[in-house]
Amino acid sequence: MRISRIGMKTKHDRGSEELLSLEMLYQASQLKKHVAGVYGFGHFLVRARNKIVDIIRRKLEKYECAEVSLPILQSKKLWEKSGRWETFTKDNLMFNFVGRNGHYCLAPTGEEVVLDFAKQNIFSYKDLPINIFQIGNKYRDEIRVRGGILRSKEFLMKDGYSFHVDFEDMNREYLEMKRCYFEIFQELGLDVVSVKALNSDMGGKISEEFMCFSSIGEDRILIDRERNIFLNAEILDDAEILKKVEEENPGLKVADMESAECIELAHIFQLGQFYSEKMDGFFVDKDETKKAYYMGCYGIGINRVLGTICENCCDEQGLKWPKSIAPYVAVIIYVEETENEAQELYCFLKDNGLEVVLYDKEATFGSKIKDSKLLGFLYTIILGKKYKLDFLIEVEDRSSSKKLYLNRDELVDFLKK
Repeated sequence: MRISRIGMKTKHDRGSEELLSLEMLYQASQLKKHVAGVYGFGHFLVRARNKIVDIIRRKLEKYECAEVSLPILQSKKLWEKSGRWETFTKDNLMFNFVGRNGHYCLAPTGEEVVLDFAKQNIFSYKDLPINIFQIGNKYRDEIRVRGGILRSKEFLMKDGYSFHVDFEDMNREYLEMKRCYFEIFQELGLDVVSVKALNSDMGGKISEEFMCFSSIGEDRILIDRERNIFLNAEILDDAEILKKVEEENPGLKVADMESAECIELAHIFQLGQFYSEKMDGFFVDKDETKKAYYMGCYGIGINRVLGTICENCCDEQGLKWPKSIAPYVAVIIYVEETENEAQELYCFLKDNGLEVVLYDKEATFGSKIKDSKLLGFLYTIILGKKYKLDFLIEVEDRSSSKKLYLNRDELVDFLKK
């Protein structure tokens, strides 16, 4: 990609924001606040997010989850059937309006619509189990938006749902999804722990959150490092769950546990029959009796994952993308005397399957170097005046600031590692 084609201008001043990563994203013109909680994403941020989505999809397909696409625009009647219309509208958290043919909402979550969708295909125990997921925008009129993409009114989310004949099969799938989520976060380079949590308005009694330790986190968790136990501090407000946790872990005193701040990146639930019983989600079992499906729910806040990575991977000079989701592996910077050679190298690297950017906009050499660090390229490829003498390409590593000097073929091998 030629940088002149992206329509991007970095700023001299990074401003003053609540998070360092947010300052960098604004300065790099990768984030635009249109109104509070509603943001536009620049090209580099979109590519990074797409790579997160690719990793999630690949892992889910490994666990035989099938992708679907369900409407965000949903009928009030559907939400009334589950009993959650009033829950979500009483605090004005759900965007809703009257249209030509009825009352609608922009979905903040997907339990109602996925059950309505799945019912058309599940009639018998022979049709179960299934696990379907979607990746798309959700909408919540958040009272307090925060951290740009960490908490916004419009956000990209992966939400998945499984359907089962009984509790045992639901529990089996729940544990499989828990394993899958750890694999996803490991590939993304995020150190997470699973934390027992309260379910609030989601239904069911068993759920776990995937928390990433961070000083900017809004959540507080309780830790017993000897027993490797992690709990959401909200558990202190639920006497029933608190008692159960202490019964399951003899000698554990929740009130004495260490605490830490975290960012919640994902949440999985055992919904049981909470929705199916209310919304006529029934099947015929082996004994020819009519039974309600057992359901599981598995969500990942993709924008929140992206925002957490940005905050974890930045410094005073700019972003520092991890290799797994880097928008591009390298940027090529040149001086006037080496413009032709830079154009040739750019085409050569692209032909070898490498994702690179050619910095072909007019700017001082120092400004180009500054932008390469701000945008978080893994490597900056420099064709300076020295290249004319020895034909060696200078490569600077963003993470270590170390420099290498390579020929063209060596550069391809290096960037493909």
